[in-house]
Amino acid sequence: MKARKLILLVLGTTLVLAIGVPIAPMYAAAPDRVPVNIYAVSHGACAWDSFWCVVERGMKDAASDLGVQLTLLTTDKFDLEATAQNIDRAVAGKPDALAVTVTDAVLFQEPIMRAIKAGIPVIAYDSCDIRPKAERLPYVTCVGPKQYEGGYLGADRLVKKYKGTKGVCINEQVGHTLADERCRGFTDRLAEDNIPSEMLGISDDPAQSTTVIGDYYAANPKTDLFLTLGPNGADPMYAFMDANGLKAGDIHHGTFDLSPKISERVKDGTTDFAIDGAPYLVGYLPVMWLTMIHRHGLYPPDDFTATGPAFIDKTNIDLVAAQAGTFR
Repeated sequence: MKARKLILLVLGTTLVLAIGVPIAPMYAAAPDRVPVNIYAVSHGACAWDSFWCVVERGMKDAASDLGVQLTLLTTDKFDLEATAQNIDRAVAGKPDALAVTVTDAVLFQEPIMRAIKAGIPVIAYDSCDIRPKAERLPYVTCVGPKQYEGGYLGADRLVKKYKGTKGVCINEQVGHTLADERCRGFTDRLAEDNIPSEMLGISDDPAQSTTVIGDYYAANPKTDLFLTLGPNGADPMYAFMDANGLKAGDIHHGTFDLSPKISERVKDGTTDFAIDGAPYLVGYLPVMWLTMIHRHGLYPPDDFTATGPAFIDKTNIDLVAAQAGTFR
């Protein structure tokens, strides 16, 4: 059995997780076991957002399955400047390949281009460069769900079922390309039915966010269509509802992503649906493709590798609930 080494370092605001899978000597010369050193840089982390626990599990499983070295660079809170610095750290490490969340294509352009110009294959994951193709970063592919479509289709479900009076998209990471695109899809779809909507900025602090949502609802009591963007928005949403005695049917709620708590709320009808972006694949596939590129010169066929959106509701929640927090 191969021994595994797990090393966790904290450098300022940077969390570094190195997963070492030693290559057995009997495989050292085999083409499918050529050593590969991959760095992955993300704006999110399992330490403070449960969504990323699933992404990171996918990455670690891929590294173990394929026998590659993987180093994760994350931050201890949502901090795009620190994430950009981590991309520079990764490039300085001279990896064989790089995976990075392109949370802000403009801010991240210079460090990502340094990697590409140095001949390091780059795959974006979770968050893509959404600029016109001529302006887009020339990474190999982006692995992740279609964010705008997720918000749009979520709003479509709510409108068709409830009509609605006013909508709000609750965003814990305003300025994050992925999050803003989800909200833009939501508001665009509601506008087609002349339903007013807006984006409400919260934070990754659950207590503070619960207060912000409560204050918003007190000032906008006709709001009845709510979209949250993941567990860090859904959890304070549930706390707000419980504190105000709001139950399923009083307001209508959909969310992105899955967690054990979201699963329970889908089951009891508080949440109409969860939009699944397959976070395990969001983590697994970049490591797999970067390994295939380095070892075999095999590339993904397109510059976007979609993992969603898909919908989880009462019709299929029992099938996937057991996987919440692990594979979903």
